Amino acid sequence: MVRVEMLTVGKELLIGRTMNSNAFWVGKRLALMGSMIKEITTVDDDLGEIGGALQGVLKRSPEFLVVVGGLGPTPDDMTLRGIGGALGLGLRRNKLALALIKEYYAKRGMAAVELTKARLKMSILPSGATPLRNETGTAPGVRLSVRGTVIFCLPGVPSEMRRMFRESVEPEIRSKVGDVHRCYVRMKLEGVLESSLAPTLSSELKRHPEAYIKSHPRGMRGGVSRIELDVAVAGTDREKVDAEGMAIAREMSYAVAGMGGRAAVVSGLKGEDI
Repeated sequence: MVRVEMLTVGKELLIGRTMNSNAFWVGKRLALMGSMIKEITTVDDDLGEIGGALQGVLKRSPEFLVVVGGLGPTPDDMTLRGIGGALGLGLRRNKLALALIKEYYAKRGMAAVELTKARLKMSILPSGATPLRNETGTAPGVRLSVRGTVIFCLPGVPSEMRRMFRESVEPEIRSKVGDVHRCYVRMKLEGVLESSLAPTLSSELKRHPEAYIKSHPRGMRGGVSRIELDVAVAGTDREKVDAEGMAIAREMSYAVAGMGGRAAVVSGLKGEDI
């Protein structure tokens, strides 16, 4: 599997001011491609922490690193300085990045806006970096290749990050992942405790080591235990992937029934498939 890691930058993520919805969104997006985030690192707006986290990621040699946050005009936006310093790359004004910033203002009727030091800061990139168009905000994104790892730096504003990811990041990751088919099933289980289900889950994972099978307790209702169960299988052979997904759903359904509980598919496969 293609290794993708994520580095999110911002004190607001560490002090409970902002939920890390960007990591949640990217993780879900990658899962739909048949891939996943292997590791997520979150650091403060600090040059040393950003650089140290980057070096740690590069030691694991992922094919892709998605860095989110810290590209804006304010003093705490220091992601590119941290990356440049850690890699020994100089920072310089990028002509294309500056043009993209000017274009953004011009399209919004603000062509005469003063290019202050804070605004010009968003055009200063590490040497060798390529700016990425930001259709939703001012700060361009960045693409940089280092020792076999492609680094994408995206803005932290969710609307900007999501569009830039879809348009500039996702196509490249998809080309590396290849044509992967994914079978996903969500099941609703009632009348069986998660502790009672655990041995069955262990057996299923041994029979299907490449599958994702995960239980999520949803409490009790009317004295009846409720559990949601996620099953996901990915691979290049569509028929084989679908058959394995259906087999796991059937096996789990039979096992739950044998424990006196009930199982139903709520999304993914149709009920008659199990």
